Amino acid sequence: MNTDIKGMRSIWFFVGLILTAIGIIVLAAGIFELFYPANPEVRLAGLHANIWWGGLIIIFGLIYTITNKNKYV
Repeated sequence: MNTDIKGMRSIWFFVGLILTAIGIIVLAAGIFELFYPANPEVRLAGLHANIWWGGLIIIFGLIYTITNKNKYV
């Protein structure tokens, strides 16, 4: 593919950026809840789902961003 072409980027590049941003927000909320628990009576709160899901969303967002950063439509 010719990298000199200046066109529109693939939509998946922007999907990756959005997923990464959302993952950072979810992870930050999870870390905040780790230090300041909202409701200690919630079952399974000890699993810290925000931290796990935030990290997973960041990984998928980075995969989408990196694999589509040089693709143009």
